[in-house]
Amino acid sequence: MSLKRISQTNETTLTSQPKNPRREDYFKSTLKDCGLLIKHPPVKCVTTVEVVVLIRNIKKALQQHVDYPQNVSKFYSSLAEECKDINIFRYYLFPNIVRSTDDSEISVSDSVIRILLNIPILQNKLVNYVFELAIDLAAESKCASWIRMILKCFSGLDNIVDGEKIATHIINLLDVTMEKIVKLEIVTAIPDIIGDQEHDNIATEISRIMSEDHDLIPAILDCLSYLCLSEEQYERLQKRTLNILTVLSKCHHFPNFVKFLLMPGSKDNNVYKEAVHGLRNALGWPSSISKPQDIATSQILTASAIRNSIISSKLVANCWMKAISGCKINADHKAIDFIILLIFFSVSEEKQKQAENVLKKQIKLNILRVDLIDEVFENFIPILKEYIKHLINLTNSLLKNSTEPMLQTFSSHIYMLMFSKLLDCSQTVVAELLQLGLTNKNCLLSILSILNSVAENDISLLKPQSIQMLMLLDRTDDMSLSEIKAVMNLVCGLAYSFENSVIRDDIHMIIRKELGSSNLQIKTQGILAGTHAVKYLIKSTIDENDVAEPPEDVTYGSISHFPEGDLHEAAQIIELINRSTRRFPNMITLFYDELSNIITTLPSISKQFLAWIADAVTNDLQHNFIVDNIECDRIGDIKLGMQYCLNTDSEMDEMIAINIGGLILQEKDDVNIFMLPPLFHAVQILHKKKYESDLSSIDALLGCPVVMPIFDVDSIEDMSNPAVINILDCLVHCSNWFRELINAFASQSDLGLRSKIFLRIMHIHKIETIINQILLKINFKYTPPSYLINFKGNIGEKSVPKALNSKPANNKKKHNQDDSVLPETGRTQATQNNLRSIQNKIGVMDNAFFRSLDLSLLDLLNAELVGDNEADTGLTTEILVFILQYVNSNLEKVLLSKIKRNNFLSKEDNVEMYNSSKAEECARKVHDVLPKVVEHLKFVIAHLDNHLHTNSQNELISYPPEMHRYVLCLEYIYNLFTIYFRWIGFKNQNIALLKSSLRTIFNVDNDNSVSLKDLVFAVAKYVQKHEKYCVQISSAVALLEFLNIIKDFSASSSTTVSKIQRELANNFLSQSWQTLDGILEKGLAFNQNLDIIAKVFFINNEVLSLKNISLLLVNEIEALKSRNNTLNTFKCINKANFPVIYRNLGTALQDVTKSRLNKGLTNNEHLELWKDVAIILRCMSEISKTLENRNNLTAFFKKTLPMIKLFISQGIPILELEFKSRTQEILEILKILQQTTRFLQSLCCHSRLKKDTALMSKVPDMRQQLETLIYKVKAVLTANKCSEAFWMGNLKNKNIHGEIIASQESVETEESVEDCDEQLPDDSDNTDDEMLDPDSKSLSDIV
Repeated sequence: MSLKRISQTNETTLTSQPKNPRREDYFKSTLKDCGLLIKHPPVKCVTTVEVVVLIRNIKKALQQHVDYPQNVSKFYSSLAEECKDINIFRYYLFPNIVRSTDDSEISVSDSVIRILLNIPILQNKLVNYVFELAIDLAAESKCASWIRMILKCFSGLDNIVDGEKIATHIINLLDVTMEKIVKLEIVTAIPDIIGDQEHDNIATEISRIMSEDHDLIPAILDCLSYLCLSEEQYERLQKRTLNILTVLSKCHHFPNFVKFLLMPGSKDNNVYKEAVHGLRNALGWPSSISKPQDIATSQILTASAIRNSIISSKLVANCWMKAISGCKINADHKAIDFIILLIFFSVSEEKQKQAENVLKKQIKLNILRVDLIDEVFENFIPILKEYIKHLINLTNSLLKNSTEPMLQTFSSHIYMLMFSKLLDCSQTVVAELLQLGLTNKNCLLSILSILNSVAENDISLLKPQSIQMLMLLDRTDDMSLSEIKAVMNLVCGLAYSFENSVIRDDIHMIIRKELGSSNLQIKTQGILAGTHAVKYLIKSTIDENDVAEPPEDVTYGSISHFPEGDLHEAAQIIELINRSTRRFPNMITLFYDELSNIITTLPSISKQFLAWIADAVTNDLQHNFIVDNIECDRIGDIKLGMQYCLNTDSEMDEMIAINIGGLILQEKDDVNIFMLPPLFHAVQILHKKKYESDLSSIDALLGCPVVMPIFDVDSIEDMSNPAVINILDCLVHCSNWFRELINAFASQSDLGLRSKIFLRIMHIHKIETIINQILLKINFKYTPPSYLINFKGNIGEKSVPKALNSKPANNKKKHNQDDSVLPETGRTQATQNNLRSIQNKIGVMDNAFFRSLDLSLLDLLNAELVGDNEADTGLTTEILVFILQYVNSNLEKVLLSKIKRNNFLSKEDNVEMYNSSKAEECARKVHDVLPKVVEHLKFVIAHLDNHLHTNSQNELISYPPEMHRYVLCLEYIYNLFTIYFRWIGFKNQNIALLKSSLRTIFNVDNDNSVSLKDLVFAVAKYVQKHEKYCVQISSAVALLEFLNIIKDFSASSSTTVSKIQRELANNFLSQSWQTLDGILEKGLAFNQNLDIIAKVFFINNEVLSLKNISLLLVNEIEALKSRNNTLNTFKCINKANFPVIYRNLGTALQDVTKSRLNKGLTNNEHLELWKDVAIILRCMSEISKTLENRNNLTAFFKKTLPMIKLFISQGIPILELEFKSRTQEILEILKILQQTTRFLQSLCCHSRLKKDTALMSKVPDMRQQLETLIYKVKAVLTANKCSEAFWMGNLKNKNIHGEIIASQESVETEESVEDCDEQLPDDSDNTDDEMLDPDSKSLSDIV
């Protein structure tokens, strides 16, 4: 658009010239006759009529004149002559008109020029004249004082004769002027001047100007927002605007871009989709370009603009949410995504739920990671502060998911960032956290963990809330032991970290009152509070060069040498706790364990206090539990002797022994054998702290003998019950003593101690084997000593499982029994029978009775693995099995990846909060020992290569006990890999550690150039070669689970790893599994493992493969006529465990179908897919008819329902589109599906006939879906003008055999699993996956 301006210098010279009074002024006379008296400045013009009347009068006067239209030119010439005087022209532009009435004068808002512009016959000439004058002024940069008056004349004209001309003049004026204020005024006035018909043209021109002059961007974008644009023009402008946005450097323009690009009104979803995509890529505020204050203002305004667009347009909101939820990998996410979710959360309750669901899903899938949140807190602090309340609420919604460690870790990370980055809001955050903890018990432990982490970093942030923190002490009655520990650590930190703490006296008084209480639960709280108070009192903060030496024979009461102050107060608390707990063995255990924990966690400690407490506990151990001879070699019927001695004569100056047998058989009032393990634990921790991890001062204890009863296991039945109980107690305490020795010395670098440690491990194994043998022989209930406090029950009493009938053969397994304590591969049928007999008398392997072994065992894995017959003191496979068993158990707790839901088997008091720093430290320890573990794996494989038998005919083969250990080693090493790589720290960070670990397993050089994808594939191919060594089904499961974990590390290699998994699972299902004793596998543990293999196999197949498998199963189930028959293809599947693969087939069908639909299919591919699905459903119905089993029927009913829903929502629309062109194919699909739906109808009747509650609850929904399907099919036929082909009638009520049901009365009630040789687990109505999960329901319901 352009305008060629013709110079009119002679007519419009801007000079002040005197008026010619002799010339008759037609301009003035005409206006005077119409009611407007023209005056020169400074006198105002006067009108006697309304402006509307004046405009009408002028129009009539000009048009009805005898010389019309020549008079118009005369009128214009007269006006132009007047305006040659620049002052008069300015005067006519201003609203200098008053309306005269009888008693007053009223100012008029219109100017002379504006009134004349409303005359159509004058408008074009006046427009040209005014804009030419404006352009001349602009060329000389003198338009700034004129522009607003000129634009006001054109604003809101009632009638525009030539809108294009006005638009052309405006664009020309914009091009000519160099004054910023003039440009801004023009752009701002455009929507009020230009008519709707010219909006598209003017938009094109000003968008061009916007790309040339970025300073005008805000004004132009606001202007464009007010224009009425066509869809096509808006799309063009959007693309141009997005191009400008990508190269823009000034952040304060972002709010204007958002307002324009997300302007509501468009009906095209793609328009907003492009805008959202562009904004996600462009929205960033580099600190190097703008000032912090400008960035803050721009961010807040931008967030407000986005929020307004989300509220105004549902399409915009959906586009934002689809863009965020559509991210498939971590790299797809932008930091702005989290801000968008936060804005969504602030809009409405509906949007809150939407934002929560998307955020949780992305976190669980490891797509949205903590490094992105770090970026958010680095770049978007102003927005986070503005939305701090909503940020806290959003984080709380994640924190409340106590069963999802990834969500809890994520939310904890956000809170820690709030404290470190949003210091101005820290008090608000603390108050909100505390309030949540007081009102929501499920996430209390997580909140306490966060607050303690904050206190560890900067406790001054919590100091203002000290009084409020005391409110937590009022809720301790409902807290677990772990929660109380966290509370005490927090409040004691606030009390004793500051000299002027307002709660110090309160806490000191509380400690004394609780320790003196007769209520044992309150006394326990006092112990915890006291030990944590000591923790903060003994921190080393002063120079201790001149300190008083402790007395010779130090006891807990020897505190006089401490000067008044923190150390003296700490010593007093220790003395008070010792005096208060002497009569309560469990309390002493808790005290010593907590003391050990706080000493371990302290980075520095007062040397004076450390010397005193180390000597005190060491003297306590020496005086009460160590003897140099046996005072009495026979007590009652039991003979005592020194056993398990490893020290040679040259290593000892004098003989010492641990007096376990003497203290149990002759109890003392002031000494209890319960004290021994925790006391020694405290001794070794203090000595490590005092001597920098060196235990040479107490290493004689590792090999010293133990005073134990001398007895023969074979003659145990002839002994009295009290004597047997005493012997069992001695064995349990001796095992615990050895366990603490291993915990203490496993980390020592002295190789001379290593052989003794291995021998102690063998002693533990021997002792616990003897315990099992005794328990098999006795005919009474044994209550072993317990080292744990049953915090919810009676503290101080022994926590034991309820004993059963004294005759093991007649016993039924109780709910609180736990098979998981024994390795699954070792559970032959005889082993399981023995285990039941033992557990009928006691859960002997329960952690409540044996002290736990810690992760110092990892250091023992660095030893060389030798054959069982090669060395007596080296690392043998028997010892390796023991170490790996406990290492895996501890790693699973530290490297937490999934928390089991609490049930009747859970020990709630023992649940610890995930500690990311501790987990990372542990992971690095595993990484360091990983090369040696891989060497052990190669050693085991080499042995198996030489001794395994090939079994192509599935014959029963028995292996010697030595092979059992090698197979167990293989399984436990796989489990170690799985637990290690399952660590959630690998999902967010630590990629370098992950790649290094994978390289170690694959045994390649430390080459950082190898990609993670290649490493994952290489490890998968390497592990695939180990298939032949999996002679036990539990080893096969361990191998598959390891592959399943590493597959998640690389999305690009998941397909190839899935193929490897599928091949392995297929091979595992195709063989007949047996124990190493040559007995066919069966039972609950076998079915659980089978379920895992079947799940891996089916889920990694495509729909076409599932169809072929289904057709194969239909043909092969005829062979399952008796309990011993198996399928030809899957030789481990018999009639009893067939429901395992049947339900996994249904689950995989749903998952694979959804996955295929999400990839995007053509209509032809859709029809092929739904035909295969219909065939699979028909096969499943035929299978359930042939094998009429309640588990099969229930699985079919539950798995078919979601498939019917999926077909209705995504299959029916495709059938309707393709019906005319592919009628026969579609009718074939419907006919195949009809066979399934009719069987489902029969199954609905069958469930009511049998009173099967698991199925009856699903019947209403199923019938509703079947009815919906019928009407949808009818709609398809009607839409294609084939409604006459549809016939609908009432089906007769038939059972699954096709027999008509005569009445609605039930014949029988089906309450239990029927026709199951191995008594397969029953399906729960709540969830299909509980079928094979012994933790999900009582064992009596499972078996």
